[in-house]
Amino acid sequence: MINLAYLISQFFHPLVVEITTFTILNLTFAGIFVDYKILFISILPGISVLATAIYLKKIGTLSDYNGIIRHERLSLISFGVIYHGIGFLLLRYLDAAPIIQGLMFCYSLNTGFVWIITTKWKISIHLIGLGGPLAALWLNGAQYPIIMFTFIFLLCYSRLILKAHTPMQVIIGSLFSISFTYFQLKYLFLYL
Repeated sequence: MINLAYLISQFFHPLVVEITTFTILNLTFAGIFVDYKILFISILPGISVLATAIYLKKIGTLSDYNGIIRHERLSLISFGVIYHGIGFLLLRYLDAAPIIQGLMFCYSLNTGFVWIITTKWKISIHLIGLGGPLAALWLNGAQYPIIMFTFIFLLCYSRLILKAHTPMQVIIGSLFSISFTYFQLKYLFLYL
């Protein structure tokens, strides 16, 4: 059971979900031609967070890639805010689709909120990393509530089985990311 929970947790790892979501969104707006510059800039912050995590683990300031120890997460989260903020500015400059710009903005702003929360409490970054992209995909027209709820349930359950979080940490993580991302995208970028 633990091995399956670990596989689910890695399948829905925040960086995997981020890169996959930005790729889907870019392909949605590509038509026949993909703008590889916008696609590259969309996925670069996630890749940069991964490279930073590898570096921090190598120098010994991060004990594992999932950030199990709360205070060790703070520096990696800080880099995430910066990388996504730069990504947003570049996407804005290149006039990427509003949903792509908006999701990058959400990654930066929501990650900043996660940093603040993490100074006091351990929230599930895995659930935050899944909920926000699902909200963006929903607003982009991929409205599959049963599949999306199943993904969230599986990830919540796996994080609990692995004893990485309490029930409240996974619930708050998913509700925070879904609601914040939905409202930011809807009212700041999509004007629906």
